[in-house]
Amino acid sequence: MSSLLEKINSATCALRLKNDWLKIYTCPVPSSDFLSFVSIATIDAPQSAVLNLLYDVEAATEWVWKTREMRVLKELSEDEGRIVYQLVSAPWPVSDREIITRSQGYIDPETNEIFIKLECLADYLPKNDRYVRVPQIEGAWNILPLGENQCRVIFRLHIEPGGEIPSWLANIAVIDTPYHTMNNLREMVKREKYRIPVDAPFKKSSKDVIQNYENFIAE
Repeated sequence: MSSLLEKINSATCALRLKNDWLKIYTCPVPSSDFLSFVSIATIDAPQSAVLNLLYDVEAATEWVWKTREMRVLKELSEDEGRIVYQLVSAPWPVSDREIITRSQGYIDPETNEIFIKLECLADYLPKNDRYVRVPQIEGAWNILPLGENQCRVIFRLHIEPGGEIPSWLANIAVIDTPYHTMNNLREMVKREKYRIPVDAPFKKSSKDVIQNYENFIAE
């Protein structure tokens, strides 16, 4: 089964924001009323600093848009990744959303491109009546070194938010997540604590690094 990341077609996407370091597209997804997004940023920091920030799960409330809480539920063995819980604020009167994902990292030994895949594990914990559990989410981070102190960061995401939320409302807000998240990431990676490279147990495999973003960079 091909993943959503492979199905997103740049020809059907709309460029929603462009500045000197960031581009954000929104893209229709087959069989969904909810748009996905593709964001491409040039970050003036080493690839290792971005990776270190992504691994610092507890700090997510400081930079991942609308995140109230994030914690690791389970570190999986060897290079199988980790299972992460996230609680996201929603505007009143919509209920806050719980997201449970497995994140798994791969590195292309030729180019050093890092690919972190996010898969939904909606039933991993019993449901909590106070929140709505997101039934479906798929996303990824690609981090490609452009030099010693610069990298390209691609963040792609599609969420089926579950519960009662009209698609038109969710689709208005879909650009806010990558815009604020990338802006915050750009500032956070300047911190001294992220200068120390993190030893992430990634699978060395070029075939598992899903790109499919070349057209977005070229446009």
